Amino acid sequence: GYRCEGSFRKLSQKVVEITFHLSAESRLQCDRCASEYEHVIDEDMTLQIADGRFEGEDLDVIEFFDHVVDFDAIAVSEIETVRSDYHLCPACKENQGE
Repeated sequence: GYRCEGSFRKLSQKVVEITFHLSAESRLQCDRCASEYEHVIDEDMTLQIADGRFEGEDLDVIEFFDHVVDFDAIAVSEIETVRSDYHLCPACKENQGE
């Protein structure tokens, strides 16, 4: 599970900005030793969301259609983005300087 709290503000007729704090726990696999460990996600995030197709130059805009924003999908997507990063377990982080 996860916890997500925040706010949004209208930037234009079709674009809103959401600022939120995402908290979650996730099981990850260390990219060095392959052991599994619990990782705590505790992130402040800001995203822009467009209603329909976005024509601007900003590549970080999430598009939604039918005037409905699926906040669950956004949170799960952000958790998956964190999970796809390079991760070291606590033991490998500790031994990194050797």
